[in-house]
Amino acid sequence: MKIQRYFILLFVSISVVGIFISQGCWLWNTYETEKKHMANKVHQLFEQSIAETLAIHLTRMEQDSTQGAPHGEMSMGIAVDSISRVLSHQENKKMVRYYRNMILNPTDERDKPLTFTKEYYKESYDVVRLASSAGIFEMVTAIRPISILTIDSVFGTVLERNGISRPHFVDAVFGKDTLIDTSKPQDLKLENLIQSRRVSITMNEEFGLQGFVVDADRLIYRRMLYAFMLSIFFVLLTTTCYFYLIRTILHQKTVAQIKNDFINNMTHELKTPITITYSAIDALQTFRLVDNPVKREEYFNICKQQLKQLTELVEKILSMAIDERKNFHLQKEQFQVAPIVKRLSEQFALKANKPVRFQIENEWGEQPVYADRFHLTHVIANLIDNAIKYSGEEVEISIRLKRNERNLEIDIKDNGCGIPAKYQKQIFERFYRISKGNRHDVKGYGLGLSYAKEIIERHGGSIQVSSQENKGSIFTLLIPQ
Repeated sequence: MKIQRYFILLFVSISVVGIFISQGCWLWNTYETEKKHMANKVHQLFEQSIAETLAIHLTRMEQDSTQGAPHGEMSMGIAVDSISRVLSHQENKKMVRYYRNMILNPTDERDKPLTFTKEYYKESYDVVRLASSAGIFEMVTAIRPISILTIDSVFGTVLERNGISRPHFVDAVFGKDTLIDTSKPQDLKLENLIQSRRVSITMNEEFGLQGFVVDADRLIYRRMLYAFMLSIFFVLLTTTCYFYLIRTILHQKTVAQIKNDFINNMTHELKTPITITYSAIDALQTFRLVDNPVKREEYFNICKQQLKQLTELVEKILSMAIDERKNFHLQKEQFQVAPIVKRLSEQFALKANKPVRFQIENEWGEQPVYADRFHLTHVIANLIDNAIKYSGEEVEISIRLKRNERNLEIDIKDNGCGIPAKYQKQIFERFYRISKGNRHDVKGYGLGLSYAKEIIERHGGSIQVSSQENKGSIFTLLIPQ
């Protein structure tokens, strides 16, 4: 049993750890994907920012009416050897020229056209792209430079417009990694940077700009929040189901073992009164004790006691099956509960094998209660029987009937051994009995309290226990009226 339990726990633990690892890997891959997506988005927005900066700059140049301001036509020419990737050692290369023209509104007829020609001999398919982006930027900045702070301002506006409200800055670089200018404030802490790719601003690609967003992980986490919460939910749900399943399996195995022990014990208990009764009747017949009044009465009393014990055992077996009967219904009626409590106290005081004193307080009065008379009587009898069994040599039981809002409250208090706090939730389970080690002085089957709980809950009420070890217990029944 223990080996099986350990194997089940081991397999479940491995499964749960596997789920956590797989979900962790999935979340990490999702994070990396989102980070790449964010980097691509930052690069696109940075290129858009450069284009918008250039457009704003050109608009200002067109609107500039000051004397000496550049106006007219700006022409940019690009000369390349070929577009077909002809090898450099081949002769008779054909030169191809590309032109970009841009007209600034003239304010004076004397304004002369501006010509900006750049010969570019590097063979590449990126020539046309450079002509429309880096070439224009280089041409415009050669006439009137654009401040890096202006680009930074436009970059911030574009980021805000796209929902990225994080600190940012722009670097101007020469070559691969030589920093020549930056818009970064001195006190800005560089944490979790997401950077754009280098954007060339000259035809020879020696000068470039690069945009940075600081601490952008928060944006990534925000985008991942739904996936993260969903993953955590399913991990917790799966883990809970696993452990609930294993708890149910182990509980069922324990209940099955206890039930088998109960059946074996009950079989023995049933055989005892039957055997004694059979022996007493056989003695009456064999030894002609019918003519001996004293012996006859003695043997009849033995038979009567054993049959009474047999009846109690049968009632316990029947009470065990109540919660398994789906069609079981209470037979409710109106009756006085105080006389029942008094009668039960008198019966238990007479048949107990030790002194028992009862104290009954009836604050409920003579008002009738609406409940199942038979089963409520058995519930109270079970609680009184437990109070007697688990008390010392002298038993003191206090029963109090009172009104609790619209409920009938029955408190049964004893001076017994009490119930440790760690067992108080388990005592209402079927077949459960608190372990007493090697002590077997108190017989029971773990059915009384589970039966009481089932009956009271079918009434729509509740049963509670308040107990301290070696200081007695108080069982409280609440029955709605």
